[in-house]
Amino acid sequence: MGILMLFLGYGALLGRSIAGSNDAKVKKLGSITSGIGLLLMIVAGFGLVAKLYGNSFEPWMIAKVVIWVVLGGLIALINRKPALAVALWWGLIALGAVAAVMVYIRPF
Repeated sequence: MGILMLFLGYGALLGRSIAGSNDAKVKKLGSITSGIGLLLMIVAGFGLVAKLYGNSFEPWMIAKVVIWVVLGGLIALINRKPALAVALWWGLIALGAVAAVMVYIRPF
């Protein structure tokens, strides 16, 4: 649910930027949705680590936390640099793909 909320919120914010709109309602809804999504992701992620790995971290988990921090910081770029919206759109997709690879392939 958290991942869906994050990408839905960021999609709304990026769509707003690409369209050149200054709609405050879309900005507020996108920001709230992505923030709640980030919170759900970190709580669920650490809960899963505690349950499955007994609080021991592996390198791929650290990479996932770094990706989470980057995803959290992207909201500032999305809201402050609308000219980067298309690049951020594709960057978000790439970050999502890297995060999925970290879970399923565990390259390190």
